Amino acid sequence: MRSAIDRRAFLAATGAGLLLPARPALARLWAGSGFTHGVASGDPGPGSIKLWTRYARADGAATVLKVEMAETPDFAQIIARAEALAGAETWGTAQARMTGLPDGRWLWYRFVAPDGTMSPPGRTRTLPQGALSRFNIAVFSCSNRPFGHFNAYAHAAARADVDLVVHLGDYIYEYQMGSYPEAPMPGREMLPVDEIIAIDDYRQRYASYRVDPGLQELHRLFPMIAIWDDHEFANDTYNGGAQNHQEGEGAWNMRKAAALKAHAEWLPGPDRPWQRYDIGDLVSVITLDTRMTGRDKQLDLGAAMKGGTTGLKDFRDGVLNAPQRTILGAEQEAFVADALAGSVKSGRKWQFLAQQVVMGDVFTPKDAMSWLAPDADRRAKGYIQGGLAAAALGIPGSMDMWSGYPQARRRLLQSAASAGSDLIVVAGDSHNAWAFNHSLDGKPVAAEFGVQSVTSPGYETALAADPAVVRAGLIGSSPGLQWCDTSRRGYMTVAFTPGETRCDWVFMNSIRAVDLGTGAGQSAVVRRGKKRMTLV
Repeated sequence: MRSAIDRRAFLAATGAGLLLPARPALARLWAGSGFTHGVASGDPGPGSIKLWTRYARADGAATVLKVEMAETPDFAQIIARAEALAGAETWGTAQARMTGLPDGRWLWYRFVAPDGTMSPPGRTRTLPQGALSRFNIAVFSCSNRPFGHFNAYAHAAARADVDLVVHLGDYIYEYQMGSYPEAPMPGREMLPVDEIIAIDDYRQRYASYRVDPGLQELHRLFPMIAIWDDHEFANDTYNGGAQNHQEGEGAWNMRKAAALKAHAEWLPGPDRPWQRYDIGDLVSVITLDTRMTGRDKQLDLGAAMKGGTTGLKDFRDGVLNAPQRTILGAEQEAFVADALAGSVKSGRKWQFLAQQVVMGDVFTPKDAMSWLAPDADRRAKGYIQGGLAAAALGIPGSMDMWSGYPQARRRLLQSAASAGSDLIVVAGDSHNAWAFNHSLDGKPVAAEFGVQSVTSPGYETALAADPAVVRAGLIGSSPGLQWCDTSRRGYMTVAFTPGETRCDWVFMNSIRAVDLGTGAGQSAVVRRGKKRMTLV
């Protein structure tokens, strides 16, 4: 199938002088002209895929690129053609929605510039229809470039058994250089050096991340469904602001709009973040936005603690469990109920809920103070002391996770139970790996796999205790928690068959050097109909 761009839009952009700005200072991170950041694909469907590249001309002019797709890497027979515009309005990024393609097939694609130069060839896959015996999804979250190398991306890119990549957000971080971390790893610099606030800031930050060879290769070889979390905007985002958006940084709505536009420019996806992707007769991937669209502002547990035991009890029995509090908003709550029910009714075996934050409750163990080093800073001590006071009254430690929205969580789990769903939940955000079984009124309803970060630090940076001790303490204090790892970086794969779902956590040996070695992993299996996992 051949599609064409809007020629009038191209001529208007050129005539209005909307040219790509010249940025010679950035050449040290990426090329100033040509195909600067490889290729990518996303938002797959049966017979459909969205393709991406970035192209810049030395004179900054907008450029019409040709798009070609083939069934073989030599492009011997072109099966689809299109055009895409790389212009100033999208900072040189170009996208093309390709349709009329074969279902469930690995396909090759490339972009061609007017002078005949070509992008690197990319590989992608449309979603299958009909009977399907297996489908394997690689899941990522939380990649902070200055903390280390993206070895997890590179490791997954070298695999031959991955069908789709899902990124749960924190694909970039908004902080200024030298703040998180205070000492960036040499060679992992990024632009701009200040905190990102305006559209050009966000674009430069994405561009800085996408020069990473492991990330480029992952995008080149696999389609990705990418949802945002908070750091694509600012830390601890909610529907009206963010913890890390302060006075003097302009209007929140303008910052949010800039972040949304840059995300759409760099990660080819749908117009709406909550979607249902049906994969054969096997599984529906259901994406949500628990971060920005409908989320009420996070509650202030610290303020409640100032009221002592009485204040915490009032907090627990009042605002924390208020039925009107939501993490999704009414529209998304209705969507996910319909998506779960529709998937089950269609005969699909599994429902895979891809969303941002941990759904299980994590309580601070009674012996947690012993996990700190003798010279631990006051902030770490205060955090654990507060967690102990909250846990004594049945209050989890995080108000940013689903534990800060317990009635909204109950409504979602009730939707899954009412639909008869075999629900698998995945979560990112926390930087640590988790395995939870979820129950509703004493009956199993879902299994949750939390993915560790690509590079962002976990509990290991604040605690001196052996990670095995930390794991045992958290499992003992947190109902539903089956296993966790709070000290290692990597990713996970979730493989679906008609009879079971298997999660494999993959832990990289290091992020301090380029190293594709892995350490001992962990696996869990959910049998269809059981709605709870078993560690294997």
